[in-house]
Amino acid sequence: MIKVIIERHVVEGLEEVYQETVRSLLLQISDRPGFLKGDAYRDVHHPNHFYVISNWENIGSWERWHDSHDRQHMLNELAPFLESDEKCTVLALKVSYEAQPSKYAKPTQTYSY
Repeated sequence: MIKVIIERHVVEGLEEVYQETVRSLLLQISDRPGFLKGDAYRDVHHPNHFYVISNWENIGSWERWHDSHDRQHMLNELAPFLESDEKCTVLALKVSYEAQPSKYAKPTQTYSY
């Protein structure tokens, strides 16, 4: 599994319209091959900075979506709201931590990639 973080800086004053648009666009990708989950976040200290964090089965699934005509169409819909180009970061999970009743978190899963 990989995790993709997409960072977008939205033009001040267009945050609400952006959120409505991205919400509907996220629903459109839910049936993409390899897509597992997606969440949209807003930075609490910089209210015009938004992040989409998605999980994909593998890098190939993400790259096919990233390079697809459908995604390009989606980016064209978002372009009027953005101050600059989005930034994508692709992460491969090596170790996962979860809070335990004990004082310190311990690794719960380790993955190879």
